[in-house]
Amino acid sequence: MYSGPIATIIHLTAGVFGIGFLWQAGILFRQRIMMTNPDAQQIQDITDGDTVALEGTVQAKQDETGGLRTTTAPLSGETCVLATWRVEEFFGHEFGQNSGWTEQAENYVTTPFELTDGSGAITIDIRGEQQFLETEFNLSGLESPQETVAVEEDVPPEIQQFEETHDIPERTPAYPKVPSTESGPTQADRRYYEATVTTGDSLFVVGTATDTDGETEYVVRDSTGRRFYISDKGRNGAARERAGAAVLFVGVGLLLLWYTLQPLL
Repeated sequence: MYSGPIATIIHLTAGVFGIGFLWQAGILFRQRIMMTNPDAQQIQDITDGDTVALEGTVQAKQDETGGLRTTTAPLSGETCVLATWRVEEFFGHEFGQNSGWTEQAENYVTTPFELTDGSGAITIDIRGEQQFLETEFNLSGLESPQETVAVEEDVPPEIQQFEETHDIPERTPAYPKVPSTESGPTQADRRYYEATVTTGDSLFVVGTATDTDGETEYVVRDSTGRRFYISDKGRNGAARERAGAAVLFVGVGLLLLWYTLQPLL
């Protein structure tokens, strides 16, 4: 066991992290409240500056020529209005099948699209940088890898093109070779995730509505300093996940604070 100044530093560090976990739990609880009790839950009730939590159906917007505004998912090649992706790489000697996976890159491509709920339509215009608790995508397609490429395999041409186009970092050298279990992943294996949103999909969007024409044309954007959240799991599913994550953060935070205060008890 450590003692003296080192023990004091360890306990104080744990306390700082404990406070940080509790702070994040507070953010999650506030976001859950925003999901379940926003300023507006229907498009027809929106006014400028409202915090909105809307459930509706996706519709691609028309362009100037009357065609539909769409984009192409970089991994699957699917035509959509939003595609978000993540790349993970396996590091180190781990005995667990899913241990050691570390995110290497994530991003998205999109074009403005409409959300309709029977009372009206509103434009969803995503522009910000994707990050936890700011601009966040909670889509079921991101829960399991679309493709896994082992380090000893030849990289498929479409994956190679994807990595070059989107400036994905090069793989960590596989040598010196790090031991791994026979059935588990190997150093520098990669997993590729992708989720898409297309016309007809059901979507839940949380954000801030802005009046763009001074009358009735509203848009929901992910503005700096304001939460933006998009999910295909509905209001109830998203709220449950937020509550569960908040409870976990509270538990970890309280445990770390207890450890910090233990010498005084």
